[in-house]
Amino acid sequence: MRVLVLTLILAAAAFSSNIANSPHNLSVTGPGTIKAVSETEICVFCHIPHHEEVGVPLWNHLLSSASYTLYDSEFIQRVGYPPPQQLSLVEGQPGIVSRMCLSCHDGTVAIGAVYWVRGTNLFDIGQTIEMVGVNPDGTMPTTEEGYIGTDLRTHHPVAIEYRPGTYPISAPGGTISKNIELRSPEPTPPIKLYDYGGVKYVECTSCHDPHKYDTTVNRKFLRIDTGATFGENVVATCIACHDRNIVSNWSSSAHATATNTYSDPDVLNKYGVNTVASLECLNCHTPHKGQGVPYLLRWAEEATCFQGAASASNLSACHGTGANNTKVIEPFFGLPYKHPVTTVSGIHTNLDVLYGTGNPPQPQGSKGITFDSYKHAECVDCHNPHKTAPGNHAEPADTRDTVNAGWYPQNPSNTVSNVLQGVTGVMPTWTGPGTQPTTYTVLENASAEYQICIKCHSYWALGTATQWVSAYTFSDSRTLLDGTPYKLTDVAAEFNPNNASGHPVVVSANNRSGSYAPRALPPETLREPWRSNVGNVTMYCSDCHGAENEAGGDPRGPHGSSVKFMLKGPGKFWPDKNGNFFTPGGIRSGSQNVNDLFCNNCHDIPWIMNNVSPHNSNINAMEFAACVECHVAIPHGSPVSRLLGYCWFPDPYNYKDASGNYMLKLWGWRKDYNGGNWNLGYRRDAWTEHVDCGGNRGMCHGYRSGSGQYDCYTDSPFVSDCGQFNPPNTLPSWCY
Repeated sequence: MRVLVLTLILAAAAFSSNIANSPHNLSVTGPGTIKAVSETEICVFCHIPHHEEVGVPLWNHLLSSASYTLYDSEFIQRVGYPPPQQLSLVEGQPGIVSRMCLSCHDGTVAIGAVYWVRGTNLFDIGQTIEMVGVNPDGTMPTTEEGYIGTDLRTHHPVAIEYRPGTYPISAPGGTISKNIELRSPEPTPPIKLYDYGGVKYVECTSCHDPHKYDTTVNRKFLRIDTGATFGENVVATCIACHDRNIVSNWSSSAHATATNTYSDPDVLNKYGVNTVASLECLNCHTPHKGQGVPYLLRWAEEATCFQGAASASNLSACHGTGANNTKVIEPFFGLPYKHPVTTVSGIHTNLDVLYGTGNPPQPQGSKGITFDSYKHAECVDCHNPHKTAPGNHAEPADTRDTVNAGWYPQNPSNTVSNVLQGVTGVMPTWTGPGTQPTTYTVLENASAEYQICIKCHSYWALGTATQWVSAYTFSDSRTLLDGTPYKLTDVAAEFNPNNASGHPVVVSANNRSGSYAPRALPPETLREPWRSNVGNVTMYCSDCHGAENEAGGDPRGPHGSSVKFMLKGPGKFWPDKNGNFFTPGGIRSGSQNVNDLFCNNCHDIPWIMNNVSPHNSNINAMEFAACVECHVAIPHGSPVSRLLGYCWFPDPYNYKDASGNYMLKLWGWRKDYNGGNWNLGYRRDAWTEHVDCGGNRGMCHGYRSGSGQYDCYTDSPFVSDCGQFNPPNTLPSWCY
């Protein structure tokens, strides 16, 4: 008996000491700024052994009658997860235990508003315990760290069911499944759930035990307090419910393994740890008072990626200006050409990809991805912070060609690289050549980089495009040389494998169904890594678009650049540095520096200009013809072979000079199909039959009735149908 009594005394002493040294000691002896003027009892502010009021156990504090704005998100709505229920004043209904905590922390009830003190019912006589450090009405000041308020949208949800599982989300773009990554069937103890009518709920005291406190490792009354640091205990609290490895492979992700250190001393002082890997969830999320609503983000949208747990981006270990990280991204969004990450906010949701053109977002009032109302680009549109892994698409970088050494991957591919793992994408149902795909399937995890890019750069976001040209212009107001606004085009339509030509972003050249022999270029025309296994490799959108000095250490990817279209590589110019169009004659004579030419990054342009007809022609009309007089000015793809374009094509494919003249000169073209030299094209059309190469104003390969020798003509045995790019019955005036 004596041993039992001693045990109880020691336990009571430990309990009392724990509370006595914590901010929950609201008596006159309390260590906090909020405490009683004279009341000496510690427990009375919450409990009474007899005559308890609504609340358990033995509750003594007046509960708030406030109406709370609860946490909510489009994710909760779209997956059909039960939303939080309004907190109830009726014991046994959702939220009673949370309302007990909020009776002090919501700022609507006086801290000293208790019912009973030593047999006296203060509520009946209209009195409260007199306090210091409170508002004149006795409530908690909004400046206090513990102030929560009645708007709970920036706090971890309470009064919400704990319901692990996978939730299918159906939309016109298809059905994807989302596992919400909760441990099943229940959290890891000592995290606690509350059973209301057989349904398990999360409340404030699921994570917090108001009686457990330590000034170093448990300053927030966490139920889990066995870790060596406060940061370790917060993370352990999060992952007691949230199992990030169910679908995310968190343990091998970049954010789980990065050793970058925060230089902000407050991070170490608060959490006891200061590396990205040790802070884990805390780099991006905070359970209370986050600025990024919803999702409990520390800061609003991209600022979370820049700043992390630091008070400023230059003190962080993340991606902000001055951060301790080799992948500092923020400065690139201040350059003239970039994705609108920092200029558009409040639109992205983590399931907006489901709702593209023709598919209104559900539920009503939520958001989609179309340019008419929802144009945006956030970091998480292209990166999944829970799945992204170390390594980029150019590791290891190829060094075989001295011209482009370090810029491109040693092993070309279009498969998503480590940094793009787990990102949503869309996949078009490919249509005929020269047409715009309008049917898409949403992908929960994109397998190829282009599937991520065309979420926005296609019909899915841009809507109907005429001859692939949309109604939208670049947000930076870029124009053609004559001042015509430069319109966005449908990239998915351009890369359609059914087109006669295109860069191998979707399929390799030899797998291009709309092409005909010879499909691939010969190895001599290409630089490494494209020269090896020519015709059988694919490439990334980001092989052409990215930072200005990726080979020198700039973070790879199309974040921002001072170069138009974010063109990258050793050559970035088109036109040249002086604003002049590159021509075969200018390149061969050396009057134009070929190493400045963007195309020279991957194609061996000097060799082509000296060995390939018509580029080596000494006919003035061809020698000094600008590249864009024959080739489309957006070299993604064309319904005509070899990225050639016809005079009736629209801008921006048909580039305009400073006087507003369309530059494409061709009326017809096809590749040599008789097994002759690959580099000849089919000169007979232009030379033998048309000595003047096609007619007036230097136009080339003039149309003749019944000509079946050209791509896009109905009687052609090569490409007889180019969709919207077929020759019109009446050619526009500039074709003559």
